[in-house]
Amino acid sequence: MDHSVFRPGRRNRYAAPIGGVFIILCFVGFFTVASFCLSTTKNLLDNSKRKQEYERMLLPVVIFDPVPFENPVNIDNASLLQYSIWATALGEKREQYEYDDNNMMVIPASDIDVTAQRLFGPDVRLEHRSFGDLEDSYLYDEEIRSYHVPIITMTGFATPKVEEINKTSGDVIELKMGYVPPSTILDLDASGDMGTPEPQKYMIYELHRGKNGWYLYAIKDLPGADLLGGVDAMPDIGWDGGGSVSDMVPELAGSNPESLPGDTAPEDGSSDGGSSAEGEEEAPGEGEDEDGEGGESSDDAGEGESPEEDSSQESAPEMQG
Repeated sequence: MDHSVFRPGRRNRYAAPIGGVFIILCFVGFFTVASFCLSTTKNLLDNSKRKQEYERMLLPVVIFDPVPFENPVNIDNASLLQYSIWATALGEKREQYEYDDNNMMVIPASDIDVTAQRLFGPDVRLEHRSFGDLEDSYLYDEEIRSYHVPIITMTGFATPKVEEINKTSGDVIELKMGYVPPSTILDLDASGDMGTPEPQKYMIYELHRGKNGWYLYAIKDLPGADLLGGVDAMPDIGWDGGGSVSDMVPELAGSNPESLPGDTAPEDGSSDGGSSAEGEEEAPGEGEDEDGEGGESSDDAGEGESPEEDSSQESAPEMQG
């Protein structure tokens, strides 16, 4: 009778360590994939970082409340210069720029050209020259090819707040841009804390993708803004023609043509003259009445002459003066 001898198989001494390594790698991979999915989902749902980047990028444009346009090449040169100058002054190099004797920042025109193409795309070309008014002048120095910018004159401007980011195509996105007015003492609540002001105006900013990133291509009115109420409605700051100029600007009350002091005396004189003329016209009419009431006509004529005497007596001191 044959007896088979069974020997236990030899264990591989490397099997346990290798299996442990694989188990650890499985756990690491699982947590890595899970964290990646969570972070991706969070970024998709919360794009506040992107909104802040667009707000910093478009601040030099929003502060001037530009009119809508469909292509940056259609913007007038002075506005393009102003937007590009302030985008450069608020950019990364602002600590490197010097100031002149009038405390104006000196910015090279070459830096402004680079900023203009980064902000409005490669098709924009600037014509460098001085512009502005007496209170807010941007002086271009041809010798050093630089601008003297009045930094201290920029106060009380609106700030941007991106409400929505809508992607219309692969290279085009639209931003619902809110204009937040500057904070005032009225923004303080009962406890003295400064509340968060809400935008009072909304516009659509269209961005296109270029070789160097996104740039502003168009500004549009918010669809249906005229039909919306509340914060989405455009604030009405215009004059509808009712009332007078002095109702809007009290300082100009004396300049209203209807209330000029110099016109008071001539209006009174003309009214007196008109009444006397009516008296003279009534006198002959009543004197020719068929009933022959001559006494009444003479009385009316006498009454008609009295305003002339009063008006002549009133105007005499003015002429003497």
